[in-house]
Amino acid sequence: MFDKIIHPFAVAVAWVWVKIHDFLVLLGFTSGSGVAWVISIILLTLIVRVAIVPLFLKQIKSSRAMQAVQPEMQRIQAKYKGKKDQVSRQKQMEETQALYKKYKVSPFASCFPLLVQMPILFAMYRAIYAIKDLAAGTYKYADIETDHLGPINQEVASAINDSTVFGVRLSHTITSGDGTSAVIVFVLFIIIMMALMFYSMRMSMVKNMPPAVNANNPLVQSQKTMLYIMPLMYLISGAFFQMGVLVYMITGSVWAIGQSYWTIKVMPTPGAPAYQELVAKRYAKYSQWAKPFFADYDLARASLPSSAEDPNVIALNEKTFLDAAKRAKAQKVATDFPASMTAGDKVSVLRTLAVQEWNTLPDEVWMRGVKEATAKAEERRIQQAKREQHKKKMSREERLAEAERQRAREARKQAANQNPTHSAEDLERRRQERRRARREQRKNKGQ
Repeated sequence: MFDKIIHPFAVAVAWVWVKIHDFLVLLGFTSGSGVAWVISIILLTLIVRVAIVPLFLKQIKSSRAMQAVQPEMQRIQAKYKGKKDQVSRQKQMEETQALYKKYKVSPFASCFPLLVQMPILFAMYRAIYAIKDLAAGTYKYADIETDHLGPINQEVASAINDSTVFGVRLSHTITSGDGTSAVIVFVLFIIIMMALMFYSMRMSMVKNMPPAVNANNPLVQSQKTMLYIMPLMYLISGAFFQMGVLVYMITGSVWAIGQSYWTIKVMPTPGAPAYQELVAKRYAKYSQWAKPFFADYDLARASLPSSAEDPNVIALNEKTFLDAAKRAKAQKVATDFPASMTAGDKVSVLRTLAVQEWNTLPDEVWMRGVKEATAKAEERRIQQAKREQHKKKMSREERLAEAERQRAREARKQAANQNPTHSAEDLERRRQERRRARREQRKNKGQ
């Protein structure tokens, strides 16, 4: 079953591998066995890794999005902690789904790119691993013998098989009996592979992981364990790897180090040391031009009327925002503010970013928070306007009754603050008083 799934991918990888070799031949390399086949493995690995970079970026963005909703997710979990009944579980699931929908995230989104990558990487491994059997004429696909894997027939496989790395054939393993020198080459390659893998994982843990609140955190402990276990696993399994597979593994490990370094510098995990360094670096670059820019704006604004509705003030704010937004975008500062914000409001936000130390990157996640705060403020303004409109429509008696109810609420709140505990008799008496007040109110309205 596994062979049937991977085989089409392996055929595709084989075609790319052969075409890379043909290109190297055009550049002057020998067409038979030789170094061209070794270099083609390296280039094939790099091409496949480059091809799945979009999936890698999608995986990071999905992971970041899930991290952004973690505070609200934890509040939901705390709300239903210890509640095992069916109703509570259903409500928790509904609130969780609503949270995912609100932020447009999925708990499986970060796993999907990884699942897509796996067939491609397995196919690469299978294509390289099949060379020995293809050269010997014993290759099987789904228990059926065949003489080719895509364009790689027995002749091509023999040329690949006879190509060597420091005297070791690409299809040979450490147990192939090629002598002491071959064993030394294999041992060195396995050690290099392990060292590269360890360095890549350690670099990510040290620079790209938020400080653990609890040193005994199970996730942190498991990651520390994997830091040492994974290389040791390859120490054991490396004895079964063909030389061609080791070339592929080392090339992939070098790529992983470069990819980790790029991630740490450009897309670090929020809260990690690398993230704090990036925040400080971008703030320094932003404030360098923004402080004098907005100082000039303040001078220009001081010479205009104080009213924000003045046409000259509006024109200044619009021009200032367009100029500032253009420069801010170049430094990866989000500027797609809500449409409800005026140019003056937008200028004020960008101006604040120039004088106030950053504790987060003003990116799309930050902008989402700005939009939510703006939407909530707008909702409060609308509700207040509705209340004011309702008050205007109320009669004098209704306004007096409303004012009385408001005073009663304030008095109850003050009394509760002074004496937070009440007897059952007090609570019942107050409930009866509120009921009488409501009856009186309905009676007055009926008159």
